[in-house]
Amino acid sequence: MHFSFKNHKQSLTLDVMLQMAARVSIVIVVVSALTYWHIYETLVSATIDGLEHYIQERGQRESAIFKLAESNHQIFRARFLAHWQRDFFYNDPYFWQVFEQRPDQTIHLQKKAYDGYYNLSGLISQDVTAYIGNRAPIQDRTFRKKLLLAYTMVDHFGAAWTQQFANLYVSMPENVNIVYWPGVRWADNATSKLNVLSEEWVYITTPQNNPERKSVWTGLYYDPTALDWMVSLETPIDITPTNTLNIGHDILLNDLFDRVFNDHLSGTYNFIFREDGRLIAHPTKIKEMDNTRGMLMISQLKDQQLMQYFHTLHAKIQKKQTNYFIEESEDAFLATSKIEGPGWWFVTVYPKSLLSSPSLKAAKFILLLSVLALVIELIMLYLVMVKKVVKPLERFMEASSAIEGRHYDKIPDSVLPLPDHLDNEIGKLAKLFKSMAGSLLKFRDDMHSLNQSLEDQVKVRTRELQRAKEKAEKEATIDSLTQVPNRHSFYNRAKAILKQADHLGEPLCFLMLDIDFFKHINDTYGHPQGDRVLIACARTIEKTIREKDLLGRLGGEEFAVLLPNTKIDEARVIAERIRISIAELSFHTPALTQSYHTTVSIGIAYASENMYAYELLYKHADLALYLAKQSGRNLVVCDTDRLSARKRLPEDDI
Repeated sequence: MHFSFKNHKQSLTLDVMLQMAARVSIVIVVVSALTYWHIYETLVSATIDGLEHYIQERGQRESAIFKLAESNHQIFRARFLAHWQRDFFYNDPYFWQVFEQRPDQTIHLQKKAYDGYYNLSGLISQDVTAYIGNRAPIQDRTFRKKLLLAYTMVDHFGAAWTQQFANLYVSMPENVNIVYWPGVRWADNATSKLNVLSEEWVYITTPQNNPERKSVWTGLYYDPTALDWMVSLETPIDITPTNTLNIGHDILLNDLFDRVFNDHLSGTYNFIFREDGRLIAHPTKIKEMDNTRGMLMISQLKDQQLMQYFHTLHAKIQKKQTNYFIEESEDAFLATSKIEGPGWWFVTVYPKSLLSSPSLKAAKFILLLSVLALVIELIMLYLVMVKKVVKPLERFMEASSAIEGRHYDKIPDSVLPLPDHLDNEIGKLAKLFKSMAGSLLKFRDDMHSLNQSLEDQVKVRTRELQRAKEKAEKEATIDSLTQVPNRHSFYNRAKAILKQADHLGEPLCFLMLDIDFFKHINDTYGHPQGDRVLIACARTIEKTIREKDLLGRLGGEEFAVLLPNTKIDEARVIAERIRISIAELSFHTPALTQSYHTTVSIGIAYASENMYAYELLYKHADLALYLAKQSGRNLVVCDTDRLSARKRLPEDDI
């Protein structure tokens, strides 16, 4: 009988290796797919959590200017109506000192009202122009009274409010517009043909168009005077049903558009739309918006993706569940927040490819690594099989052939030591199985060592990632210069403290601190010296306040301190300590032989029973700080002091 062991050896080795490769390949594919799915789902969860926080904060930030405009109008309306009831403020000679009639019978403010002059209160009035049509009832004393009060209040509030807004103006149905607009002589070139009633910012406030008599917003438009995109807020004031006027703010939008186009998360983009489908801002639709002067509807664009985004978001908005949400579309996550005021919606488009791409790269890396490991394992398997299986089988078959041929003299004891009581292959077969078991045990130990090495590498990498994560979290909450909580961290922690104080009914005070003449320090001594002042002030405040108090840097030279369970008198004492301690600080530079000093102005707001909102406390503290600055700096002013001072002002000081 003839036996070809060579063919048997090849088929056995090939069969084992092919089966091994097939089974391990299935495992590799499954593991790679599970890796991709796990990484992708983890990234999705983390991204959605981050987007929720980001879009909520972004919506609040972009709404701030519009909410401030509405708040300004309520202050103006309340002050106007309060003063209207007091007739003694009107002065007819003074009226004709500031107003003049022109040859075309229109009434204008005199040139000095824009160039600057001292008014009856001894304050400089300037930057105001006015147009009163030639058919206005100027002979009516009530109408003149309305004009003079409107002009006086526009002049009074204009300087402060135009720090944030383009202008402040009052329009009237008698074809009147009084404007505080620094740098723009709005009414100087107006003729008797001008009819302000035809402008959107006037007719949207009429009782026919605004029966509810509430503040209303115009649509987006491009103003040729300001050479800027803007939107206007108009608020009616009804002295009587037939005697009305309107307050107006123009809000320039170039800064908003710049933030929309340039301030975005990496790999994402932003756009703004109105609920009716009007596109307000989009980074790739600037040319179309310019061509339509801002009157661009999404339905007019041949952009199927943008249309699909709009329909998805519009369906969600119609449910009116929340002012911010995250909606998933086919190819992106749409983080959306309402911009309070004009009712626009701010959208951040986060493409899913930002998540699938790193997930796919990780899965491909694992797949490649696994295939490489498979090839190495197959080579190792081949060597092991040749040495531990094939060779012993060849010797076994040789011994079997020798035994079959009864050539016992050809069987060396070193190859197949037969048992003493058996003259056959049983003894060799038992020893061969033991040898194979030892080889497999060695192979298992090698694999265990390899896995242990990989696990150790994973642990080291995990610790490195954890340290990087902790460092990033610290940098996100601590101001890098002063090492105190930054604005965002201070805001979140303050909100929690305010909520607890509101729940317990405890007193609480809010300090707003601003370093006096800080720009002068930077300009005179250099920014490094300015940084030294900021750090020294931060350390001084930390040493002065209590352990339970919360200090934060709001930005620039502004700090804020929240004083839990603190009454207004206690807060005043703490604020005075801070002010005195900082005033005692001394600074010098190598180039100067004399030291220099700095001071701070401090505003205090007190959280009463109905005022535990962060934004309201911030506003009142800021107003008190403003009064401290106006009163000479290096002062502590409480919000209660500011209100008392306002009540004591004579009526001509409005």
